[in-house]
Amino acid sequence: MMNPSLQNLGLLPMDEDIEPDLRGHPSAYEGPSPVNYAVLQDGDVADADSDVEDLEHDIEKLNVSVRAFLASQHGVAPRSKSPPGGGRSAPRGPRKAVEPRGDIKARLFKANRAFMMGNYQEAKDLVFEVIRINAETHQAWTTLSSIFREEGSLDKALMSMVYAAHLRPKDVQEWLKCASFALDVAEEHPGVDLNTARMCYSAAVNADPKNMDARVGRAIACHRLGHISLAIADYKWVLAQRPLDLEVIRKLAEACMDSKNVGEAASSAVEAYGTYLENAGALPIAWYDVGIYTELLAYASRYRDAIARLKSLSRRLLGRGDETFWDLWEGDDREFDEADERRLEVPEYATYSRDAGAYGLGLPRDLRVRLAIYRLTVEDFPEALHHLKYLDPSREDMVADMAAFPFLIRDLAGQLFEHELIAEAQAYYQFLRSLPDEPDALILLQLGRCHLLKGESSAAEECFLAAIEADVDNIDARVELANLYSTAHEDEEALILVNEAMTLQETQAALAAGPDKNKLKSLPLSRRSYYLHRPKGASVRFKAKPSGVIPARYRPKRLVDPDMRRREETERAQRLSTQYLTVQDLKAKIREGSEDLVPAWMAAAKELIDDFRSYRKFYSWDKYLKFLGRTNATLQQRETGQQSSLDVIAERLSKAIIVPQGSDPQDGGLRDSDFNEYQGISFGNWLDLFLDYALSLAATGQYEESYRVCEAAKDSTVFTVSEDNVFFIYITWGTCAIYAGDEETCVSISRQIMRDHILSSDSFRLFSLLCRLCQSSISWYSSGPAQKFILRQIKAMDAAVTASADAPPGSAERAHLDVSPLMLYGHILFTSTSYVYAIHYFLRARALDPSNPVINLSLGLGYIHYGLKRQAVNRQYLILQGLGFLLDYYRDLGPHRADEANYGLGRTFQLLGLQHLALEYYRRVPLDVLVPRRAQPHHPDAAIDSDASGTPERKQHDGGRVVKMATAFNMYVSYVMSRDLEAAREVLRSLVL
Repeated sequence: MMNPSLQNLGLLPMDEDIEPDLRGHPSAYEGPSPVNYAVLQDGDVADADSDVEDLEHDIEKLNVSVRAFLASQHGVAPRSKSPPGGGRSAPRGPRKAVEPRGDIKARLFKANRAFMMGNYQEAKDLVFEVIRINAETHQAWTTLSSIFREEGSLDKALMSMVYAAHLRPKDVQEWLKCASFALDVAEEHPGVDLNTARMCYSAAVNADPKNMDARVGRAIACHRLGHISLAIADYKWVLAQRPLDLEVIRKLAEACMDSKNVGEAASSAVEAYGTYLENAGALPIAWYDVGIYTELLAYASRYRDAIARLKSLSRRLLGRGDETFWDLWEGDDREFDEADERRLEVPEYATYSRDAGAYGLGLPRDLRVRLAIYRLTVEDFPEALHHLKYLDPSREDMVADMAAFPFLIRDLAGQLFEHELIAEAQAYYQFLRSLPDEPDALILLQLGRCHLLKGESSAAEECFLAAIEADVDNIDARVELANLYSTAHEDEEALILVNEAMTLQETQAALAAGPDKNKLKSLPLSRRSYYLHRPKGASVRFKAKPSGVIPARYRPKRLVDPDMRRREETERAQRLSTQYLTVQDLKAKIREGSEDLVPAWMAAAKELIDDFRSYRKFYSWDKYLKFLGRTNATLQQRETGQQSSLDVIAERLSKAIIVPQGSDPQDGGLRDSDFNEYQGISFGNWLDLFLDYALSLAATGQYEESYRVCEAAKDSTVFTVSEDNVFFIYITWGTCAIYAGDEETCVSISRQIMRDHILSSDSFRLFSLLCRLCQSSISWYSSGPAQKFILRQIKAMDAAVTASADAPPGSAERAHLDVSPLMLYGHILFTSTSYVYAIHYFLRARALDPSNPVINLSLGLGYIHYGLKRQAVNRQYLILQGLGFLLDYYRDLGPHRADEANYGLGRTFQLLGLQHLALEYYRRVPLDVLVPRRAQPHHPDAAIDSDASGTPERKQHDGGRVVKMATAFNMYVSYVMSRDLEAAREVLRSLVL
């Protein structure tokens, strides 16, 4: 019997858990000890420290004996003193971490050494081993974090730091370090690690509620996450302790400006700034703070206070704080004129002799813009226009300064437009458009409205089209352009634009109400506070990512001069022709083996196809509205109670345009045989481009887009003229469905082909082929709709045969029964386990073609499977009947397909459990020629060769090899089931080796 020990009880590590070079050391078994192992080198203790170790060991023994003596005297372990009022509970909080064992310290030492030498994998293995032994080892997690950081795995490094911080929850600096690192990681992975930063800052606040850095950090994280109210609360708490902290006041102002209720939230920042400015006699203040403070007053609708505070603070920064007499001139801002004419009218001004730079020339231009905006808001138009004299966008010396604050210029232009100062607003919008940045749809929209109000229709159209090009999801630009086209009697294009706007409106409403509503938030911060923390000279543009709801299309300018329009159309045709030559050149290089050019070819082809799809005359009206995402049916289904303005415009334009139900006269005679090209490219080449592009999309996994391209080709009026073109489109569509493994689409395409080619044997065979090639379940192949469709085809064939029964034999009017639909329907029933009904249709097919081996094989398998069912009435009869048909199949195949026949009959006997009969037929399949595929060169030109004597010799093609492989495998299974293991090994050698 084994004696109990600490190792057996699991209180000390087993030998296999300790490094081999440490197993002889006593510290590996004694647990925590005060011995200093910092001098470990390769698992050994330095000789110079042996005396120190002995002394510490003796001290530890003495401490143990003292504790044991005290416990024996009192009967229990000594207790801490408690107050007279009652006993005290145990100290709250996390328990003190146990000092690591010696083997853990040794592993950590080796891990640190490997880390310093750059062996990160070895260091990770050692750290993981320490974590496996004791996951509460703080140093292991910190070391692991450093390793992940060096490897570039920032997310893993952050999680390791968080685990380490949880082991010391009262260590505020540990939490702050984790939170700071999380904020740095969030710069590269937005929205992923901000929650981690907030959690770490909250943990630091819980550990030390009075820690200011933790409060400010949590406020920053909440602000970036969009939790504005929580951020404001933390900032206000910090300011209650440090009311003169200017940085925190600025951050509070940013948070207030991003609040949904900015008017209410701004009062907190205004109060904080007011407290700071009242006590800022010796404290610094910058122009930056003047702009923020006055902007907060404006958001609180205190515009006159904003004007007054802007002037007084600017006066102070310009060194004229003693000139308080200017406060009496509230009606104008003559104090900051660049000339002295109006200032000289003030008597007190004459007593001061200051430099001109202390007045109007010293005021920053952004603050002058604010003064102009505030004056416009309070409808003090003369003074606002007086400021605009010093903000002339046509002056070269002002352009550079004004380009530094485009947001303010846009707000100024908006105020001018709102108060119907159109000419001035247009000048500033034109200035913003000329900035060297990406075009801004909002600026272009407003500029177009200015042109429209001035009667400049052509310029307005150009701005609206540019706005749509800059933001493909812009609704307002489409509405304005639709109204403009409606006035110019371009009703068709106007209705198209209205339908696009309605589609975008419905999509955005669905996103706002659905689980994907966060997709509408393209920016973490609002436009209001962007200028507070953006880099100097940053762009005013906000480039929204297109949603893809409205496909890109060419939009010609319809209100320009006819000569200019023809010139633009000619240039566009030349560009498309050059693009097509590029596509053809890339295609030729790809066929030569340059597979890396496929993405470039697809990009060039997409541009051509999008242009073709956007041409209205190639599609009927319903199909074109479907291309835009809407149909006439959807327009009629909208609610009539609460109609929007877009509904009213669409209804009016729909009445103006009479859409024909039959042929579409607006196709421009495209069905005429004389019209056979577009942009210099024949329609045959366009169709080839469509089909090649669809196949490329399917090959790269973009299945839905490949379907849309095929549908666009099918809906085009120029391709449906030829039945061959339609057939090619459907074949390509089916191929894309095979790539996608989409059996539903395969069945749908096959049914459409069978409709177009009624009672054609090839169409039924194609149905079977597509379903066979599609690597998915047979649910759609044997589905109810497919069965009903094929049955209708059979009934139509029977009706045609019956109707032509009176016609003389051999005449063209006499119809004939076809085996293909009968066999197809029989196999559908067979896969649905409806063997009785399947046999019925197989027998009909056999009556038409008695010597067809496939029919006999299907009949034999149908009888045998029916005989194996539990509900079979006469199982022996059914099996014998099936074997009879199978023997006919075996005889009809002939000697040139003997391998297939032997395999089929052997597999049937194996299904019946007759292994000896199955092996009899399996052995007739020669396996000695079963060689690896690489030893058999592929010769596609001929399936039969002739030897020297002229006797045909069968070649071993892929189909024959598959039969031999299947035969060998089934033989192996039969031998194993028969317990003939030696024979099974022989077959396995031929199968594998």
